[in-house]
Amino acid sequence: MSSIRTRQIIACVAAAVLASVAGNLLVAAAIGNEVVVCARNSTGKLYYPQNQQCAPSSESSIILNPTGATGAAGAKGATGATGPTGATGADGGYPSTLTVKEITVTHTVQASDAGMLLLANNSGVVIFLPTNSAVPIAIGTRINLANRKSFLTVTPNSGVTINLLTSAISFDSGNYQYGTLIKLSADDWAFMSSPDEFP
Repeated sequence: MSSIRTRQIIACVAAAVLASVAGNLLVAAAIGNEVVVCARNSTGKLYYPQNQQCAPSSESSIILNPTGATGAAGAKGATGATGPTGATGADGGYPSTLTVKEITVTHTVQASDAGMLLLANNSGVVIFLPTNSAVPIAIGTRINLANRKSFLTVTPNSGVTINLLTSAISFDSGNYQYGTLIKLSADDWAFMSSPDEFP
């Protein structure tokens, strides 16, 4: 390459990468992609080819705004500060009120009975405990029972135990008694009843 052409190439890159081609200004620095400028070997004149290609036999190409190799990933930044602690939740415990569901004849325990009071209004009411496969109920669920009149019987379905027994458990003949069912495992329940009774 002649010294004239070399100086022209250096001038193009050094002077804000500006080329003048047939009265049109090409500012490479304002273009995000690579720009090809051709220099004729015979005259050293520069021009901007629309097809981005120079004639290899008679021209030299100059690439403006060449894309360099991707740099290495930067170091991992420092861990940010720990966020503020959330508000403290309410204390657990027995609810201040119970939803009362009145039972007149029979009732099969449902997951929706959790935390409720099943109240037997008539004598001879039977509460059935289903298998977990039939009615999935979370372990630890507590269901309260009470009767207004005479007997209330809790009967486990086949495959279910209550106080490690497969037989039914009943309040005695007194009125207004209270008990609690607690699910201990998939098909095992505990039943605790109050000895108090009122006429």
